[in-house]
Amino acid sequence: MPQLDPPGQGSQDPAHSQDLIDKYDTRPDPQALTGHSQTSGDAHLNSKTGVDYEPHTERSKPVSAAREKVIKAITGLYSSSASEEDIMVYARDSVYDDPWSYCDTRYKIAGQWWGELCCARLV
Repeated sequence: MPQLDPPGQGSQDPAHSQDLIDKYDTRPDPQALTGHSQTSGDAHLNSKTGVDYEPHTERSKPVSAAREKVIKAITGLYSSSASEEDIMVYARDSVYDDPWSYCDTRYKIAGQWWGELCCARLV
């Protein structure tokens, strides 16, 4: 198993970074994964190639300021940079139910978010 740098002490060498990306962030050919090949005659079952997955914010629909605030709060929660204000987007009696937990108030939800953040920092 490769030796990893401790958190916050990663290599600043761009070549090392590119090596890690090449080794661990592989991007397989999605069409090759379908099993539909040109030789078997069923390649037409593949999805189209050349799909642009880049975000183009200039083409996005306008969002109200209130909705933008909610989007930023939820994004903060999912990126482990939540603040107390971010938690307040949940209603007082919100229910968050997933395979690992059941939270029936925003305070329990907050505990889960901050607990996950603490666990992630320990890893």
